[in-house]
Amino acid sequence: MYQVITIWNLSKPNGEITDTIQNIRLRGYNRETFLPGEYAFKLKKREIRSLSVSNIADRYCPTRRDLYIEKGINRPRIERHKTWGRIAGTIADRYVSSLLTEITYERGKNTYSDIRDEISKFHDNFLNKNCKIISDLELSESHSFGVEAGDTDWFLKLLSYNGRIELSMKLLHSILQIENNLDINHIQVNRIHIRPKTGQIGISSPVSPDFIIPDFGIVGDIKTGKKFRDHFLLTCAGYALAYENEKGEGNDINWGIIYFFPSYAKSKYVKFITFAQIYIFPIDDHLRHWFITIRNEAYRIISSETIPAFPPETERDDCKYCKYFHFCQQQGLEVK
Repeated sequence: MYQVITIWNLSKPNGEITDTIQNIRLRGYNRETFLPGEYAFKLKKREIRSLSVSNIADRYCPTRRDLYIEKGINRPRIERHKTWGRIAGTIADRYVSSLLTEITYERGKNTYSDIRDEISKFHDNFLNKNCKIISDLELSESHSFGVEAGDTDWFLKLLSYNGRIELSMKLLHSILQIENNLDINHIQVNRIHIRPKTGQIGISSPVSPDFIIPDFGIVGDIKTGKKFRDHFLLTCAGYALAYENEKGEGNDINWGIIYFFPSYAKSKYVKFITFAQIYIFPIDDHLRHWFITIRNEAYRIISSETIPAFPPETERDDCKYCKYFHFCQQQGLEVK
């Protein structure tokens, strides 16, 4: 998370890239962003269940069968399988958040070996605190597609390497820090619960972003996976609309940050060392309109009497990674 601080202060987008945020119209408190009346009415009558930001934004299945299985009015009653990727995402979220809140660093300890030693102690403590979920991750190796024995150990090793970078960035920040820059004290990590008016904005309450920096108009999310996906941006757009809807005019969120950690760091031939990637972007009207369109589509899907069809054969690359893959297979899904 210290990478976020240092990269923001070095790039300074709020002072250099302002054109796209100056005239944002689709704020969470404006009626143009509100849920269409037919779905707001169904929510009020409890004919459908409200959707979280993740329900709306996580568009892994092209036809949104996964969304219907979770929220549809005729959703099937099936067992949900925890995939390796989802468990790894939870662990990465905890790890990165803990780095920000638990690491203490003594002045004068500024050598490479000092940083490695400090993170080694933090890492061992993290493993001890989270032994149950790490054990679950190891057990899931045997029934998760694209994962091999030993991938959990490598994933944890990469988290440790990333921790060294984080601590290095903390040291760099302490040297470069000046007044009015983004600082650790501005960031709220897993400590804020946004409570939008669900009937207006169509986002269930409470909403808990991975981190938010209201003083700088920033909201952020920690993501993991094989590669960065465009729909990750939708998560920050949803958080922004929810925050603005609760807080009202004058409490605008203009910037999104995705902290992306590659959890599948390997090729067919070798495992490689990689680090978190930071994506900073304006939450402009174009992105907000996309989120609103996807939100309305999601409510249309869950209001339907029937589950969506399988994705086209050419769009089933992600099916084997889905927690509902076995259910869809039983229903006739074929994946080459």
